[in-house]
Amino acid sequence: MAKDLLYPASAIADSKEVGKNISIVEKYHIFVPYTTAKKGGKETFTLRSGETCSVEIIPPTEENQEMTIKGLGQKGKDITVVFHTLYDPELRLADQIYQEIDKNTQFLEESSKKKCKSVYENVEEANYIKDLIALDFLDYVIYSSKLDNKIQQRYQLASTNSRLLEIKQAIESTLAESELTETEKKLIVGTYAYVRAEEPVPDFKALTDLDSIVASSSLPLEIKRIYSIASAKSRALTVDLILIKQINGTKELTSEQKVNYLSIYQAVRDGKKTTDEATLNSLDSFIHNADIPENAKVVYLLARDQDLDNLDNPEKFTQTVDALVEDAEEFRHKLERAKKQGAAIVPQATKMLTTIGAETATGVSIGSLSGAAATNATLAVLGGGSVAAGGLGMLGGLAVATGGAALIGAAGMLSIALVSEMDSEDQKNLGIAIGTGTIAGATTVLAAWTAASALGVTGTLSGAAAITTTISALGGVSAITGGAALVASGTAFLIWSFLKGQKKRDQAVLRQLETRTYTLTEDPLPGSLGEFLQKNVQKYSFKEGFSAPNMPLDKLSNALSTWLSVNPEEKVIALIDNSMWHDGKEGIVFTERRLIWKNNLIEYEDLARFVKTETTLISLLSDEQYIKDLSKLKDVVDRLYDESDKHNLTTLLKEIGQKYSTV
Repeated sequence: MAKDLLYPASAIADSKEVGKNISIVEKYHIFVPYTTAKKGGKETFTLRSGETCSVEIIPPTEENQEMTIKGLGQKGKDITVVFHTLYDPELRLADQIYQEIDKNTQFLEESSKKKCKSVYENVEEANYIKDLIALDFLDYVIYSSKLDNKIQQRYQLASTNSRLLEIKQAIESTLAESELTETEKKLIVGTYAYVRAEEPVPDFKALTDLDSIVASSSLPLEIKRIYSIASAKSRALTVDLILIKQINGTKELTSEQKVNYLSIYQAVRDGKKTTDEATLNSLDSFIHNADIPENAKVVYLLARDQDLDNLDNPEKFTQTVDALVEDAEEFRHKLERAKKQGAAIVPQATKMLTTIGAETATGVSIGSLSGAAATNATLAVLGGGSVAAGGLGMLGGLAVATGGAALIGAAGMLSIALVSEMDSEDQKNLGIAIGTGTIAGATTVLAAWTAASALGVTGTLSGAAAITTTISALGGVSAITGGAALVASGTAFLIWSFLKGQKKRDQAVLRQLETRTYTLTEDPLPGSLGEFLQKNVQKYSFKEGFSAPNMPLDKLSNALSTWLSVNPEEKVIALIDNSMWHDGKEGIVFTERRLIWKNNLIEYEDLARFVKTETTLISLLSDEQYIKDLSKLKDVVDRLYDESDKHNLTTLLKEIGQKYSTV
């Protein structure tokens, strides 16, 4: 029963019903905020046509409550809207979750518990949460708890919804600056509705434009990774339907040829080796001569060039992915190599990626998905959580695809190549600000797809930046390969735990997650006090000095549990460890606004006050408060064992005061 709830598509694939017709209804899953579900209001969402639909929420709204709206679907058909919410007067979800936070995580800091509750309140009200690190923390608290599965599933859906909100906002704000017509804008917005449902798309160019907008946005890497997985699945589904339809629909092929082609194609699609080279070459030639979009041919070619056998072996897995692509440049070489090798497949071997990116209609739409057994199998096996197959789409979080690993990976790689090739004029036309770095953005997303080598470093949870990269990479890897079972959410720490065989709460992991919320996981903003602190701690080379985002989480964790007290929203920029055993149990911490050490602290504002006066020590002695504060500073310096560190810290404190007085 739980499997059917978490993986509806996989459940279909495992049943004997795959060959039967799946009734396709244009369906939309939307999350309703707690207050709206309780008191009523309006909710707005985007249709696959690109139009906006506003629905009246009649209170009280229940989980999985459905509404049918006449005539708003493709070709004037009806649509079904399914409501999801954390409002539940019987279960009282918030009470149970707060109890979990308070009672079963006793060793966590009080400020951490407050942080978790604040995040939950925003999740249940469908607010975008900028502090994704804190959201990851709460996710793990809930997913690793003994709360009822239904509660965990409902929370997971709400948590994913909070992550997806900013994608829609990024698309709309970019298109507001574009030079596109309203029809073109609606096509792109509508394409996102298909991607959100993880369904085949009706237009390849609109998908590429959408990929470019997201890749070039300022969205966090984790959000880009979630989108890129869904986009690749939609492109792969589209390609799969096109190729299967071409094989089944070609009258010149005999029944035996069709069976053989489909068998070989499935091996290619899943990244498996085949010994039937003759049929494989014949299939290559067939696809070469087919009157189908170039997108489909290139994705097939890239999938054919992958070998995903034996990826259950972590070492083999890492080596394979490393060999496939190390960075965007290597992928370009791979793509060019595949195109040259496939001169018999791609009609014009010199065809530019920009031409492929300009391809439009695919001939696939939600209205054409019912009826064929092959289509049903595609949706169930390759589609993962596709709405058309009974899933929740992106809203359902990560669902492991039970097949089509190579095809999904190839589709994602092609997407990144197309985005990287987009010129400045095309970017401007889409509303992308020149200079935002489309290629850099695409490379970042590529890292989420191919950084499987991070599997080799999951045991070294020392740096906040390193662990953040690992989180993103693992989220992408599990969806591409289908090799990690039991992935029920988009939280990579949960994935990490399952990969490490830790299906129950690991207190050490929970502590690392908590600690990660108190420091930066990316470089501070240019020109900020945080950047200044980061650079200067590095510049003076303190013997045991560390700065964000490369903060050793074990040291910071020890500091938090012994002597360091920070506010829920405060971030540690730098740490100087002066403990005897170098374990962080004594030290000096720099946050964005103050200096903290054992039983003491001083605001940077006071440092600025000292710098401004620059008078003699004798005159300062007449000020009782100054004497007290100066003694604090002397205490900080004296706590360092090394004389050079003492000199460096004295100089750094003066520079901080000067910097703060100019901010």
